[in-house]
Amino acid sequence: MEKTVGDLVHGQEIVEMPGTSTIREAGRVMTERNVGSVLVTQDGKLLGIFTERDALRIFVATRRNADLSELRDVMTREPVTIGPGTGVTEALKLMNDHGFRHLPVVEDGQILGVVSRRLLT
Repeated sequence: MEKTVGDLVHGQEIVEMPGTSTIREAGRVMTERNVGSVLVTQDGKLLGIFTERDALRIFVATRRNADLSELRDVMTREPVTIGPGTGVTEALKLMNDHGFRHLPVVEDGQILGVVSRRLLT
């Protein structure tokens, strides 16, 4: 039986920040926690995701000030999510088809974790 994404994120500590956090704050958290993304949340609800790729795109393309720009202004809003019963193969295909490197795992509105391409391969 194929492993599911729920198996992979079981017990995972969720890295989340409010939308009012700055890009610099998110960068520090990602560095300290050795992760490639943070989930942007409000009252436990997933609003968006901010990734290393977003940070690079923002700095190179727009030269935004990382100390003044808030995540809510630069995050990917309403990201695609998958449920914990999704197989690893299906999750990887979805990520490849859409160019995602990080995919939140959510069940009944509750965030369970994030799978990354690195975690799936």
